[in-house]
Amino acid sequence: MNKYDIIGVSAAFVKDGQVIWSNGYGWSDLEENKQATPDTIYRLASISKTITATALMQLWEQGKFGLDDDISNYLGFEVRNPNYPDDKITFRMLLTHTSSILDGSSQGGYNKAINSTNPPLLKDLLERSGSAYSDLTWGNYRPGTNFNYSNFCAGIIACLVEKISGEGFEQYTIDHIFKPLGMDAAYDAADITNVDDIAVLYRLSGDDIVPVYDDFQAGEKPQKREYGLPLGNYYIGPAGGVRASVTDLAKFMIAHMNGGVYNDARILNKGTVDLMQQMQWSGNGLGGFYRQMGLIFHITDQLAGRTLVGHAGEAYGLVSDMYFDPVNNCGVIFVTNGGNYSFLSNGFTNIETAVINHIFNKLANSPVALTSNMT
Repeated sequence: MNKYDIIGVSAAFVKDGQVIWSNGYGWSDLEENKQATPDTIYRLASISKTITATALMQLWEQGKFGLDDDISNYLGFEVRNPNYPDDKITFRMLLTHTSSILDGSSQGGYNKAINSTNPPLLKDLLERSGSAYSDLTWGNYRPGTNFNYSNFCAGIIACLVEKISGEGFEQYTIDHIFKPLGMDAAYDAADITNVDDIAVLYRLSGDDIVPVYDDFQAGEKPQKREYGLPLGNYYIGPAGGVRASVTDLAKFMIAHMNGGVYNDARILNKGTVDLMQQMQWSGNGLGGFYRQMGLIFHITDQLAGRTLVGHAGEAYGLVSDMYFDPVNNCGVIFVTNGGNYSFLSNGFTNIETAVINHIFNKLANSPVALTSNMT
């Protein structure tokens, strides 16, 4: 932490269905002098996509759609890459980042929409006649043939959850994932019970440490976000908005490690979990960081000398990881809320690589639960 000017870190290690070690180091809020703990709540960035996908796959196992169905039939309007107008775009493509739907830029598409004070309808982003349509939304390749990491696809997945379930996405995940697992977690900070446990996210700017996200004042209650869009348009937030602690996120990870069950709560059937973790795509994506994908779940051999399944996140200075070894039934969750880290050739940062490798080396073969004093 000293080497990389890390503000705060929380981490947990799971083995055989239980958290055998967790701890926090440094600070969750510098202004308030609040220390990071295992119960500190962080905005988890792209780990959120695994939860977004889990919500969709709950509906899949109920027979509500097929993975190779045309998403147009469920959204209520036609979604087509204008370069390949005869090719349908499927659920499986969204879940493997192969749909040819891109994030665009600040000049157009999803990235412009999420920063708008008046976000457009999803239909207006995807239909050529839409008021917010941009050619920047589309890759010049046939849907299903190429990998291109897309936050927008996670947003579309959430819109499909709303359309298919008839429920608002945020409340759907609370009712069908977070509450059953006993997690104080949500896509909107206003839905977090222990608001005072939310960490501030920081960026280093020269010699300055700048708070950039979730910088709530002591006693402040976050305001509920209201987009004013009808059901089927919740595309802002599903890619990275979940807040949770490492110990609560461990409950979700254990469920995926344990055939869909945590304690007595089942969020998915075993066959669905296995499908999500099996390789659905292989190749070279995002500079080689992605070599294999399940259904949203990342499969990597670049950490701890083993094959891991899970997801990483990076946004607003934060770096996060949730990865597990399905063969040896152990896994790690790591979050830092800011620091002077850099990316290595494996696609991960120096701090997460060093810490995750260290934790696995220390704990993967441990037969008993440990104290929180590991250094």
